[in-house]
Amino acid sequence: MQNSQWKWCHRSLLFGAVFSVVCIYALYFTDGFSGGYAVAFVSFFLVASAVAVAVLFFHRAKVMDGILNSSQLLAHWTYSAEEAEQSARREYADYQERNHAMFLVIGGMLAFAALIMIIFAGEEGRLTGAFLLAVMALLFAVSRIAPRIALKYALSSPKDAYIADDGIIYEGAVYPFQSFLMRRDGVAFSEKEGKKPAVLVFSFTQLVGLSIRSSFNIEIPVPQGEEEKARRIAGRESL
Repeated sequence: MQNSQWKWCHRSLLFGAVFSVVCIYALYFTDGFSGGYAVAFVSFFLVASAVAVAVLFFHRAKVMDGILNSSQLLAHWTYSAEEAEQSARREYADYQERNHAMFLVIGGMLAFAALIMIIFAGEEGRLTGAFLLAVMALLFAVSRIAPRIALKYALSSPKDAYIADDGIIYEGAVYPFQSFLMRRDGVAFSEKEGKKPAVLVFSFTQLVGLSIRSSFNIEIPVPQGEEEKARRIAGRESL
């Protein structure tokens, strides 16, 4: 399995580098009071965000490398294509909800700032407000497109689950149990219900704003015959 987290780390750094150039250009080669300062501010915000995302993916990449290279995994399960697709579509719905919540927070902040600029900053403020609204529209598009990309990626990803003491890998994605934006709250074993297989439910809390947290679950199907191992994993106090 390839560690795709390194790729996203490098892309985030490239994104930050591009907007660093935009920020410098806006500060030194445009009239600050004609929108240059506003463009520089937003560009700096995007650079800071890109660096934070790069740090996040760097940590995830290190955790994923550790899990893939570990000789003491708690479990490593492989699924059929049908089982993997059913699970991927369940998580797609959860991902849509998380992205919608994140957009409401960040998009709302941008819309409020744009409204203030348009009302109180005159001619230059209207230009800045339009720029902020364009950024908000871009974020809205990303919030809609990203879950579909994630679903497509999950459907084409390795059909494996890795469970270790410091994180899990499922559908090619890694979920560290501790990071500066996300933490694991608990793990529980859920018995089989109808067509839904028995699952290990890993509960996480993710920071989506300065003081706003969003909870989500990752459900890892338990292969038939592995239920007892799953119960032991759920019962580990150190996990």
